[in-house]
Formats: sequence, structure tokens, C-alpha cells
Amino acid sequence: MIAVASPLEHRLISRDFQGALPAVEPVAFVARIIRDGLETAHYPEYTRLIALSDAWLVQQIELVTAVPDDVWIRNGFVPLGEWEPTHGV
Repeated sequence: MIAVASPLEHRLISRDFQGALPAVEPVAFVARIIRDGLETAHYPEYTRLIALSDAWLVQQIELVTAVPDDVWIRNGFVPLGEWEPTHGV
């Protein structure tokens, strides 16, 4: 917890997750991120691709990996480039 100096009231702010959870279903949430990322990266034919269904977009790993890391980070995800395989303990 971090103490915040404020003329109004003294309170504590947590560094825990402070974002809002999506108000839509998870597939639609991830599809929105993919659409944003394809447009940001100017992916070939992105105007045609972003018009496709949410379920189809989320299933296409080539499109998911084409989304720039900063778009994933901006939406609260760890970029795919930083994923590592888990090792059995």
C-alpha cells in the first residue's frame, strides 16, 4: 500500500489490478484487441480481416501473433514474446 498525500483525505492506494474487467464476453474482448492490433500494425488486408467474426479471429494464431506487444500490454496482457514454456516440478 502507498500512502497518498491529499488535501481532501488521507487514504491508501493498492498496486493491485485497478483496471475494469471487460463488460463483454472473453472472446469478444480478445477479438477487439486483435482488431486494434491488426489496424495498428497495418497487417496486410486488415480491413477485410477485422470484419470477420470474433470466434474466427481469436482462433487464428497468425493474427494473434501479429498484434504488436504494446497493444497487448495496453490491454493488460503479457506479450506473447515473453511467454516461456512451463517446466514440470
